[in-house]
Amino acid sequence: MTSITNYIISIIFAATFILIAAVIANQIKFEGGANPKDPSKRKMWFWILAILNPITYFLVGGFVLVPNPEDDQMVYDAYMAVVPFATAAGFVAYILIGFVLSKMFKNGKVGNWF
Repeated sequence: MTSITNYIISIIFAATFILIAAVIANQIKFEGGANPKDPSKRKMWFWILAILNPITYFLVGGFVLVPNPEDDQMVYDAYMAVVPFATAAGFVAYILIGFVLSKMFKNGKVGNWF
């Protein structure tokens, strides 16, 4: 598996977690009144998934997708050197996509993320 594939899979994980966050945000009902708590619930779930995104990718990338070190040690070392950077790229992508969606849908439920 090449380093580009690592980054692509990390971005796919970020997009999947954004989709999950959007579904959760839309499932939380609007609360009426002077002090509704639904915006804070949506924001909390966005940030919980922001933390779970890199953890999940790092574990999957480091234990499931990893090439066999017995086949070619250099490929294994190159792969393992890229996993932390791909994890960070996925986290940054999650935050950027979430920010853009939050500003695009400012008056909707997703708009409460930021």
